[in-house]
Amino acid sequence: MSKLSRRKILGYGAVFGIIAAGGTFVIPKLAPAHPVLRPPGALKEKKFLATCIKCGQCLQVCPYHSVKLMDINHGLSMGAPVITPEKRGCYLCDLLPCVLSCPSGALDHKISDGRDVMMGKAEISAPDRCLAVIGTPVNAADVDAVLAGKPMITEVEIKLAEKLKGCAGGQCRICVDFCPYPDRDLAIGITEYGAGLVPEIKEKCVGCGVCEELCPTKVITTVPLR
Repeated sequence: MSKLSRRKILGYGAVFGIIAAGGTFVIPKLAPAHPVLRPPGALKEKKFLATCIKCGQCLQVCPYHSVKLMDINHGLSMGAPVITPEKRGCYLCDLLPCVLSCPSGALDHKISDGRDVMMGKAEISAPDRCLAVIGTPVNAADVDAVLAGKPMITEVEIKLAEKLKGCAGGQCRICVDFCPYPDRDLAIGITEYGAGLVPEIKEKCVGCGVCEELCPTKVITTVPLR
């Protein structure tokens, strides 16, 4: 064995020794620092992270490109699937292909319908800026801003963009009209608020994040399950 090889081995051993000795300090935590929105059917967070094999199959089958993988900034959670609703919510696709594709069961195979999903809960964070409340119609610039940078590759994405563009000029009901929950009247509605109207988050809201994604004035936030 050459001197160089011995030096490499000794060097690697020293590095591993340091890591082993101080592992509790240098190894990042498994769970993210803040709650995140997981794909439909996700197990409770700790069990989800322990079960997910980070294969990316749920990402591959999502027709809306809603599912992304956490990056290196998330430590040992890197590679776990996440949904970022301000960029793209979950559209609760028929039969939930992301769940069907999960080989490990981190996405519970017993969940096959949007009614059974529970990802989080939507909240109206700033009702006084809501277009429905202030009586301001949706304009084309609002729609363009919502669509900016979003994928328009699949047929469902193209149809979504076309439908959203059709809202320009009308009273804003985007959060209600685009809610993907199968019985959407049980998840979100419109109610009186002062002299105007405001969205009302109802009991069956599953926190899919679509209303947050598409809201022109960003007055809706999605609170993930904790």
